[in-house]
Amino acid sequence: MKKARHSFDAGDVIFREGEPSDTAFEIVSGNVEISKRSDGGNFRLAVLSPGEMFGEMGVLDQGIRSATATATGPVTVNVISRKDFLAGVQERPEIALGIMSKMAERLRDADEQLALGALKTMTKAPLNSGLALPVRPHKGGETAPAPARKKGFWNELFTFKDLPKIERIEVQVAPLAGDEGNKHAKAIVRALAKRKGLRARMLKKSLPINPDDAPDAQQKSREAAARMALASTDSDLLIWGEVMATGLTLHLKFIAFATWKDAPPGSFTAGTILPLPTDIPPAFADFLHAGALAATVPKSEGVAATLKRDRPLALDSARDVFDGLSKDLTNREKAWLRACYANALTTVAFQRGDIGLFEGARDAYRESLVILTEDEAPYEWAIFQKHLGAVLQAIAERTHNKDILGEAADTYRTALKGLSQTDHPFEWAAVQNRLGEALYRLDFESGDTEMLKYAIGAFQSSLQVYTRTKTPMRWAEAMDNLAQVTQVLGEQLKNSEALEKATQACRAALEVRTKAEVPLLWAATQNNLGSALFLLGKMTKGVGHLQGAAEAFDLAGGVYRARGMEKMVAVTDKNLEHVNQLLAHLQPKDLPPMDWESDE
Repeated sequence: MKKARHSFDAGDVIFREGEPSDTAFEIVSGNVEISKRSDGGNFRLAVLSPGEMFGEMGVLDQGIRSATATATGPVTVNVISRKDFLAGVQERPEIALGIMSKMAERLRDADEQLALGALKTMTKAPLNSGLALPVRPHKGGETAPAPARKKGFWNELFTFKDLPKIERIEVQVAPLAGDEGNKHAKAIVRALAKRKGLRARMLKKSLPINPDDAPDAQQKSREAAARMALASTDSDLLIWGEVMATGLTLHLKFIAFATWKDAPPGSFTAGTILPLPTDIPPAFADFLHAGALAATVPKSEGVAATLKRDRPLALDSARDVFDGLSKDLTNREKAWLRACYANALTTVAFQRGDIGLFEGARDAYRESLVILTEDEAPYEWAIFQKHLGAVLQAIAERTHNKDILGEAADTYRTALKGLSQTDHPFEWAAVQNRLGEALYRLDFESGDTEMLKYAIGAFQSSLQVYTRTKTPMRWAEAMDNLAQVTQVLGEQLKNSEALEKATQACRAALEVRTKAEVPLLWAATQNNLGSALFLLGKMTKGVGHLQGAAEAFDLAGGVYRARGMEKMVAVTDKNLEHVNQLLAHLQPKDLPPMDWESDE
């Protein structure tokens, strides 16, 4: 393996964000700061130490540099060309996953840093509270703990025990409804054959359908049968669908064995349709592969590792499907193709923290909305609007752009025109919850109390559908959101009753967000509870409220400390310090001796 050694002085830029990627680097001595541009200037993502590697992502995907690397002092690095880097990986292909795992960990750290920056810019603690802000876990899962220090890259090159174990993704294909359904299902299996990390097999029986049942009942019976089939075959994903009456296209749907506690943006839901020509040309076979990977919800670390490895490459191959789409496809089918592609882009964007992928998803959703009008398919049009709003919100939170956040809020309002609480309760509630989040953050830019009230109304609307018994995690999230907004409004209006309601909402959410099941979400809600109790104690001079705040911050800090999340520990420690200072000020001190008291 060829390596060239190079030295840099303090302040030297090793490479800049936006430059071409042609080399990777390993730190021999010194430290390197990785930073990214934002509206407020350069934002520091990480400081790397000797033995750590950087610049490898661009070498692998031949993209531009996604961040800037700067020497913080005298630095010596090993410089590895792309050719030599790839040659080393090819000699030992097993370690390619180790490289990707390290990059994924760094992306998660960067995402946490960007989220903290977004919270500091786009959200704030209640006015004059003096509290530091907690970082909220990402939707759809727990925030990853800060990784322990790793061994040097070249030492790790020859060590395999720490590498994640890859698991093959098992896909079942059910016979399709319609003419020659078995034949077309077999063609789908062939289209997915010999795909790395994936195996497709044919189910012997079709999913049961009672034509006399209502559509909702048919959907539920299909899902139940699909999950039974997935469980009996120990599979990850089931593909089913129908042959359209024209005999020219297939409409495919996906059911994953595992499910998200709260489906993240870009999810393939039961209503998602992936259209394919019946002959499944090579470009559409690649598109199907990318869609299947995007629709799979990982049920194990091994499956998650496979998805992280294969999704980006499959997505890159899927782009070719849009070169000269068949005239046999309807406008609705063309719109769904772009929406499915946008879903896959969104999934990988969250995986990699890549703004460019989010922007690509935004453009694809917009294209689908140009093709499919509200009059043609109001429900599907509204779902595309919902997805577009989520992507705009993700971009706004990562770029600190209030105009894009405002556009996201407007898009959610537009989506609600095509959704109703009666006909589409869960989609309607999800949009209400996200609209509330967008309005909550927009208030911090404008100081508009009325916007906070609208946000509270949106969260309360979502709670008309989300219930503790049927959708406990979504209910808890909406309650936690409601608590935060009510807390801010209570501080702005100097209203202790609102702060009391905020504490009640937090405690209710904590009955579902337990420490045993979702420790980081539990800690985030404990932080919110501590903040509400602190404000209430400050306003009412109530020592009991302040003691409750101290306990909540201490509990949250314990979770973060156990996971080595030093930034979160610093947040809770600072908050706890503010509480203790106020407690010391309010608690009675020893009275001085009176004149009639004698030393005797």
